[in-house]
Amino acid sequence: MKVIDMHTHIFPEKIAAKATVATAEYFDLPEPPNHYGSTGELLEVLRRASIDYAMVFSAATTAHQVEHINRYILSQAREHPQLIPCGTLHAEYEGFREELAWMRENGVFGVKLHPEFQHFVLDDERLFPMFEEMERQDMFLIAHMGDPRVNVSGPRRMLPIARTFPRLRCIAAHLGNWGDWDIEKIRPIAKLPNVYTDISSSFSYVQDKSPLYPILAEYDPSHVFFGSDYPIWCPEKELAKARALGLPEDLLEDVLFRNFARFYHYRAL
Repeated sequence: MKVIDMHTHIFPEKIAAKATVATAEYFDLPEPPNHYGSTGELLEVLRRASIDYAMVFSAATTAHQVEHINRYILSQAREHPQLIPCGTLHAEYEGFREELAWMRENGVFGVKLHPEFQHFVLDDERLFPMFEEMERQDMFLIAHMGDPRVNVSGPRRMLPIARTFPRLRCIAAHLGNWGDWDIEKIRPIAKLPNVYTDISSSFSYVQDKSPLYPILAEYDPSHVFFGSDYPIWCPEKELAKARALGLPEDLLEDVLFRNFARFYHYRAL
């Protein structure tokens, strides 16, 4: 069975460990990070786990980081074909039209936003021209979703984006609301035809998994993807957890590979 891990973060070697530890401390993880976030380490983990592809990204915490990060991500994907590049933008980055054109010309078709680390709300009005351009260029958005301690992402922040730009495909990561598994909050986005989700950092964070199964069932089965959230979590361990969810075999194959392979229509996977 082929597998795509579509939620992984990578960093240059010299800052990888520091960036990973900072992320772990921010989210008060129940266990230390499984890895430290370098490309070489990720490739070795993918090999051991027999995972065929991984989508890689890193969020720009300031506007001036956007171009540097996007070029770094592209360089790693060009060197290692099993890596699928996903770019980043920032609410204060003014050259987004030129940067989005550069991304698409170079085979980078998605944009990752992480409002908690980037210090803006997901539905910041400064982002809407960016979303409009992404929709026009057939690009997709993946956003960290949810944090009960702050109010900068989550379903109610995604709703105006997905409704305003119905042809912009939006991935609401972590089942759509990390840390706040209130199905009534998640249901409105789960029912939108242009909203997708991944299971990263969801089933790993709860002792009683029963609240998450109904949320998973709210989404179109073809709109659910497997992601590990490497380096916080280990792709090999997360893959074992996904296989242990008790999903019907055909649905499991969709989640692990076919759904994202169809979603990522830019090239054959």
